[in-house]
Amino acid sequence: MNQLINNFYNVIWIAVYLVILLIFVFSMFMAAANMVRRKHEKLDQFKLTFLQIKLPPQNEIEVKAAEQLFDGLVGFKKSFFKALFTGQYRISLEIVSKSTGIGFYVVVPNEIAALVEKQINGAYPSAEIDIINPNEIWDRGKYTVVAELKLKGPSFYPIKVYDDFKGDAMSTISSSLSKLKDDEVLAVQYVIVPAEDSWRHAGQSFVSRIKNAGANPEKKVNVDTSFLEGVEKKIAKSGFDTAIRVVSIAQDKFTAEGHVKNVISTFEQFTEVRYNRFKRRSFVSSLKLIDDFIYRRLKVTDLHIPFLDIQLYRSTSVLNTAEMATVFHFPNKDVQTPGIMWLGARKGAAPTNLPDTGELYLGKSVFRGVEKKVYMLDKDRTRHFYIIGQTGTGKSEFMKSLALQDINNGEGVAFIDPHGSDIDDLLQKIPESRLNDVILWDVSDTERPMGLNILEAQSDDERHILINAFIALLYKLYDPNHQGIMGPMLERAIRNVMLTAMTDPQSTAVDVLRLFIDAKYYLKFLPNIQDPLVKRYWTDEFARTPEARRNENMGYFVSKFDRFVTDKTMRDIVGQPKSAFNFHQIMAERKILLVDLSKGKIGEENSNFLGLLLVPRILSAALSRASMLGKQDFPNFFLYVDEFQNFATPDFATILSEARKYKLNLTVAHQFVAQLDDQIKEAVFGNVGTMTAFRVGAEDAEYLEPQFAPTFDKNDLINNPNGSAYIKLLVNGHPTIPFSMMVDWDMITKTAKNPTIAETIRKQSREKFGVAAKDVEDFINNRAGYTEPEPTKAAEFDMSKIPF
Repeated sequence: MNQLINNFYNVIWIAVYLVILLIFVFSMFMAAANMVRRKHEKLDQFKLTFLQIKLPPQNEIEVKAAEQLFDGLVGFKKSFFKALFTGQYRISLEIVSKSTGIGFYVVVPNEIAALVEKQINGAYPSAEIDIINPNEIWDRGKYTVVAELKLKGPSFYPIKVYDDFKGDAMSTISSSLSKLKDDEVLAVQYVIVPAEDSWRHAGQSFVSRIKNAGANPEKKVNVDTSFLEGVEKKIAKSGFDTAIRVVSIAQDKFTAEGHVKNVISTFEQFTEVRYNRFKRRSFVSSLKLIDDFIYRRLKVTDLHIPFLDIQLYRSTSVLNTAEMATVFHFPNKDVQTPGIMWLGARKGAAPTNLPDTGELYLGKSVFRGVEKKVYMLDKDRTRHFYIIGQTGTGKSEFMKSLALQDINNGEGVAFIDPHGSDIDDLLQKIPESRLNDVILWDVSDTERPMGLNILEAQSDDERHILINAFIALLYKLYDPNHQGIMGPMLERAIRNVMLTAMTDPQSTAVDVLRLFIDAKYYLKFLPNIQDPLVKRYWTDEFARTPEARRNENMGYFVSKFDRFVTDKTMRDIVGQPKSAFNFHQIMAERKILLVDLSKGKIGEENSNFLGLLLVPRILSAALSRASMLGKQDFPNFFLYVDEFQNFATPDFATILSEARKYKLNLTVAHQFVAQLDDQIKEAVFGNVGTMTAFRVGAEDAEYLEPQFAPTFDKNDLINNPNGSAYIKLLVNGHPTIPFSMMVDWDMITKTAKNPTIAETIRKQSREKFGVAAKDVEDFINNRAGYTEPEPTKAAEFDMSKIPF
């Protein structure tokens, strides 16, 4: 018997020793696991992705969407053993207020950033998510005050949820964060980790004990059934261990503490008076809380009796998905707090059929973390490129980057700049290999002006093209609305006078003006006129018009030319008999023509006039390729025109509709639609293949909305940030769906500048293509009749030589 008793005690002692040993081994194992976990967390504390979330101000997404989001975030839970050594994933939801505005952020470990982003977009489809620099969230200041909130009662005790509110709880929280000074920062941080089930088991045990006590007939216990229902409702949903922190930075401690107290007071709205509420934690080191805020730390200590489901202590509060959605969600239109950083303009995904490479790089499409370069094929550029946007939005820089690529690719380019600054910038970026291909026409160079003879033509067809273009120019300048200032009589006179002057290769605009002023000057050209109708105009109609009537008409006609011939700068350009450059040759030899029409140097009217002369010359040169169609190939030529509304005549409509087959490819930019007349507007929106819109005004947004619908609406067009554009791109002859694109500023700013190259081009161009001002003046004086005798042969002219 004694032996049995001894054996029993031995077994007991062995069991005790084994338990002690197991406890020791387990303790050592847990200590080692804790060391590994802390080391891992320390190594990973900087491996965070900072996401800023913006939504449209008129979004109607309800708070329930946030609960859907948190339901998804519960899934980011590591297994027990993996979490033991590496810790659970921590996600930080933050509202940060500065003088610049109130922003909403989500900070997540790098390895799950893409997955969390998808969860956010699933719940908030219209949200824009940007990866930002952490410095945009946190600033250090003179005084920092930090506080942490915790539930006063057990974690399974409920607080108010969004269904219990008439309004939106976020309105109150965000209002407490508003109206800060420049040197102040105020933030609310919610760090969450999916909670283990011990809190739920403790809640279930609590409900069972209360119900059992209430069911005992021997003890009269009043049971609050609504409270038990609240507990059951809370534990029925997944929960998060949660730390809510409030951080304030200010110039003095009193202000910083005041901001913290103001924010904490807003959490009283979640109080269920009989059950649970938030309270400020006491006796917590401020330095530790600041570190925890910066590194988004959350240490969970959970002491409970497993088999009895009794919770002894929990260092954190547990909020279920509905409660989390209540205390933190992204704002909708019901949140009217001033200063919230709303989404100004949405982004759109690039279509899948974008070419992976191409001759022209446009920019970057960045959507939901996916970046794709946007290229355009040369064959799609023949359908032209239209750019619209307010001043300062980046359209000129964008267009320069396109032109520079063409220059680097060895293409023929003409760039017409009414400001002059674009040309100055391009000149410094011209590659040395193309230095000799560049022709710079600075119209303000009065010492060696370059000529542009409006009468210079190589064929009868070209003559009529140029005359029609000149008449359209006069309409554009003097009678844009066709109110009768111009008319058939003036058109007839201009046509006959210009055809007459063109019979002499030395004729210029000076001769046109003189033909109107000098009643006998036509006699000099009459023997060379081959067109009988033009001859009859002079010998029949003009010669028989009474002098008084001629004088009356002369003032009317001359007034349309005098402005551009009496101005010395303009006269020295249009008064030269030979144009400085041959447009046919420029296009055929892939030259680079840079035209500086700076309004600040020569005036707006002169700038517009010369631009209106240039465009038809380029069009005429392109149309002359018609004789080569099907016989030989000819190179592309790219025409860039900034502020093109100043030069938009029916010739532009012709380029858009017909010049495609002649490989004259147009890229134009301007500021607003109202600058275009109806004919040009219809040509642009009916024929342009690729359309890009930077930020525009309200009226233009209304007009452009159908072009970019349904992906984008007028609010997006109005609020697009600088450097961002919406584009409808032609790919292999077919338009894509509209998508968003960013100008690649890195590429633009990294392009090296060489002032020496620019200066060389300036000197080279003016020496090769310019003419000394004195020589030009001498020629003009001669053609104007100041150095020749009066014609005396009028009466001796043999009228029988006229063929009719």
